[in-house]
Amino acid sequence: GGVGKTTIAKAMYEKINGMFDGNCFLGDVRSKCLEKGCAGLKCLQEQLLCKILLTTKVEVDNVDEGISLIERRLRAKKVLIVIDDIDSEIQLNALAGERNWFGRGSTIIVTTRNANLLNGPGKDYEKYEVRRLDFDKSLQLFSWHTFKHPNPLEPFVEISDKIVSFAGGFPLAA
Repeated sequence: GGVGKTTIAKAMYEKINGMFDGNCFLGDVRSKCLEKGCAGLKCLQEQLLCKILLTTKVEVDNVDEGISLIERRLRAKKVLIVIDDIDSEIQLNALAGERNWFGRGSTIIVTTRNANLLNGPGKDYEKYEVRRLDFDKSLQLFSWHTFKHPNPLEPFVEISDKIVSFAGGFPLAA
């Protein structure tokens, strides 16, 4: 955590979302599912459908029905979906299980701390591994998130350097 997966996914989403018939950014999936279990997954399916179909209410009674609705209603749409911070295959399968659920040209971006979720038979995902940042880039990212500026504010330079050094290339984990 903290290497910048969500930041990169958000930047990509903002840059390309206008190229699609519909789009949805599902943030912090792991914690939403931890809080509410299957109810959280069902809510995420409803959020996904509402956002892409541009409606205020879609009711999903259970996860299996949500899968069926996503597959049926989005099959002909070119969509952009970001599924941020998944930690189980169940989450991935419930939100974007198969390529043929979505129209031609759709793009699904998944962030996870567990790349093994994207490996295995029948999984042909393109992967991008976010690498640890060097000190200067770490300090810059930390500063943007902390001070909304590329460099630490003068009274905080020394403590910022210590925090970034301690984080060891994962500045947002600090």
